[in-house]
Amino acid sequence: MKIASLIKSSTVDFPGEIVATIFLAGCNFDCDFCQNYELISPINVEYISEKEVIEFLKKRKNLLDGICISGGEPTLQGKELVKFIKKIKKEVREDFLIKLDTNASNIEVVKELKECLDYIAIDFKSLDYSRFSDFKTEEILDNIKKMINLKINYEVRITMYPEYIKEEEFEKVVEQLYEIGVKKIYIQQYQHAYRGVEEYYSLGTLEKFRKKFEKKNIEAEIR
Repeated sequence: MKIASLIKSSTVDFPGEIVATIFLAGCNFDCDFCQNYELISPINVEYISEKEVIEFLKKRKNLLDGICISGGEPTLQGKELVKFIKKIKKEVREDFLIKLDTNASNIEVVKELKECLDYIAIDFKSLDYSRFSDFKTEEILDNIKKMINLKINYEVRITMYPEYIKEEEFEKVVEQLYEIGVKKIYIQQYQHAYRGVEEYYSLGTLEKFRKKFEKKNIEAEIR
């Protein structure tokens, strides 16, 4: 499995928990604002072995609550990811928490992991996925709906990149996510990276967006 890096302790990657975080290489999206763009199509990367990560977690199993698996897009690792997570549960601690970050492009892998996952962070990026992927927006919305229906604790995250989430689209974004049953949203301020434009929404505009979710009885917070 392509483990590009390991953060040994984090208090921000899993709400309310202290976790290690690993970043898996490879992604099927090419978003302008990607914070980990070097992982999209990595070259000359010295990967960390699964064994090294497992051994680290064993040593820290009484200090850590769990692990966050991020990327890149972790589900591209397919069966290897499934085996790795099951190995953590078996060899580290049965109640060791597992959080998965995903762009919602691979529902089958998430389904296979249903019994192992404690939390999923699902990205919703735009009303037009053709700008940065080979997926249709409808496919991603359907996958998000299916993930929610797996009854795993989750959040849906929206990075407020003005090129992908336009102010005139706020109402439609809220309506689309409401229709598929989203109940928990985190609105994230865009941080300039990669090819991203240097434009940002004001805190007031983000709050206006948040209130639109609130009117639909969707729990929404700004990060």
